[in-house]
Amino acid sequence: MSVYQGEKIKTYLSKNGISVIEAAKKLGVARNTVYQYFRTDNLTREVVINIVTKLDTTEEEVFGSSDNKSPVKRINQNARDLGDVTIYEEDGDNKFTEISPGRYRMGVDLVPVYAQAGYLTGYADKEYIEELPKHYITVDKFVRGKYMAFEISGDSMDNGDIREAMPHGTIATGREVKRELWTSKLHNHQWPNWILIHKTEGIVAKQIANQCLDTGTITLRSLNPDKDRYPDFDVQIDDLVQIFNVVKRELQ
Repeated sequence: MSVYQGEKIKTYLSKNGISVIEAAKKLGVARNTVYQYFRTDNLTREVVINIVTKLDTTEEEVFGSSDNKSPVKRINQNARDLGDVTIYEEDGDNKFTEISPGRYRMGVDLVPVYAQAGYLTGYADKEYIEELPKHYITVDKFVRGKYMAFEISGDSMDNGDIREAMPHGTIATGREVKRELWTSKLHNHQWPNWILIHKTEGIVAKQIANQCLDTGTITLRSLNPDKDRYPDFDVQIDDLVQIFNVVKRELQ
């Protein structure tokens, strides 16, 4: 029987007076995920590393004795050495797990289609954000800033070109542009796709066709060539609450 039984996590939490809600917050997962851990007979190594690291404990304390040749030990959460399991960047609290030399797994909050209706009112709500699922991307260096992932709905950003298209179901990971930079030109040369959070339209995935700094107007365009269905349109900077520059697309 596996030493990484999820039932042992439940016992550990109970023994140490840690609630499921508190555990979920520390682990960066939803409460339902914690309950799923309880029911799992053979947890993955990645899950075990996350549990031991975030709860600041050891494998032996949670799962008992282990014959694993490389058990996860308690580490200093403020350490910055590349060999540490998890590194936290102060700006944006990005979380990185080293998966191989020079390759890191970064976890970001994901706003799936079913949660997008509540994002406009919940983006600043800590509890709403904590309930969102996690999405993971692979990077080759530590990055600063706030990152979010959004599930694309519809075909307005689908032109069939794999170099830029974001078809229905695409997971688009974006880096938030600081508000003080909104009055400067938003550059399109490297990452042409954007996620804009509009006060009335909600989450909008588009490209920027034009930007007038004098009037604070941004002209947005869809990639879909059917301009009868998806014409260009203008928005005012003052009507936006967040802007994300899409830095990674994962086509489903």
